[in-house]
Amino acid sequence: MRNIIRVLLTLTLCSLFPLNAIAGTVLEDIRRTGILKAGVRQDAAPLGYLSPETGEWEGYCIQLMELLASRLTQQLQLNQPVQVQLVQSTLDNRESIVADGSVHLECGPNTVTRTPPPGIVYSDRFIATGNHLLVAADNQTLINPDGAMENIIIGVLPNTLTQGFISSRYSLAQIVQYHGTSGRADAVRDVLNREINAFASDGLLLIGEVLRQPDINPQDYAIIPQEPLTCEFYGMIVPEGDIAWLNTINSLILVEETLEILQSLYGRDSAYVATTQAALQKCTR
Repeated sequence: MRNIIRVLLTLTLCSLFPLNAIAGTVLEDIRRTGILKAGVRQDAAPLGYLSPETGEWEGYCIQLMELLASRLTQQLQLNQPVQVQLVQSTLDNRESIVADGSVHLECGPNTVTRTPPPGIVYSDRFIATGNHLLVAADNQTLINPDGAMENIIIGVLPNTLTQGFISSRYSLAQIVQYHGTSGRADAVRDVLNREINAFASDGLLLIGEVLRQPDINPQDYAIIPQEPLTCEFYGMIVPEGDIAWLNTINSLILVEETLEILQSLYGRDSAYVATTQAALQKCTR
């Protein structure tokens, strides 16, 4: 397992390319301004979210951007530390804010595909994940992910790969779309209120949503099946055509850092870590 993680997952910041090899438009802008502009979600725990207690941005991507800024300060030989400027990204604007230069990169639940939209490319993949179903604890015996799910009401976020997968895999199910930045939270509440039977999403994000709602207890819900229904990998979104910047970001993605960051933020026994490991077990066989 450790060797698998070394090949496919995690980030380290100890091997950025030498400065004279990575001159590029984004790097020149960071050198000139001293600012790293990063798009991060506010509704995608554990990657990026607003703390319900403090209202401050928290999550994996926040930690990662701070580490990147520290390394860029050294590589660009700046007298002042590079400052991270966070810009809210959403499911709808995450590609466009990179393509139009509003941010230098976007860190979030971005499934790497072979044909990214015009104006952007994906970095190397850094998190293994996949789709699960969130169900109310006392309803899970009624939900069979291996079956046809006939007449089962399943919530999804629109315009996502999950929506396409669920609609194709469970064509006899009733699909309900949840829109907007509150869509995931609304769907979770509807599952627990028995308004829908299940909500399909990435396992990490399902865990993140239930954990950030303090009135939800672990005995209220179940996330099924144990291994994900699909195999997906997340990458960061960077501007198309800036090869030096893409190479810089890709040079971060080497060994074990993803699980280490998740463990440092949420604990070794965190459900986030267990879910990531389950995805690795299935998706790297």
